[in-house]
Amino acid sequence: MNAIPGIPPMVTEETEPFWVGAAAGRLLVEHCPACGADSFPPRGICRRCRRRAAEFVEITGPGIVYSFTVNYQRWLPELEVPYAIVLVEFPGRPGVRIPGRVRGCAPEEVAIGMRVEVGFEPGPGGYAVPSFLARDGSTGVTR
Repeated sequence: MNAIPGIPPMVTEETEPFWVGAAAGRLLVEHCPACGADSFPPRGICRRCRRRAAEFVEITGPGIVYSFTVNYQRWLPELEVPYAIVLVEFPGRPGVRIPGRVRGCAPEEVAIGMRVEVGFEPGPGGYAVPSFLARDGSTGVTR
């Protein structure tokens, strides 16, 4: 699979654990051991209690498509269109919604409530970026 064209992410002290996990095929989010809140993207501070003692925990699928858009605009010459970008939430992880491309189905088959598996694909600058794989028989499901 070819790398997704675009601008490489800016890796900071707060986001580095996420990108290291992504390179290993693990989807990591911040977790506050003090109050139990999970958050994404990494901020280095708890979104609920404002403590800075966040740790990273792995999220595994399946996830549920919360929202999506289908892009038909070729923003870069090497970008293949159309493609769907989904916002995925995970049961038991309130406040965590991860964006990514969806694979395994045509863009017009993507639907809110669709079940997806966590995956990664090569992204700009050699970074692994989150993407999601449609589960068989999962299209058209409503919540």
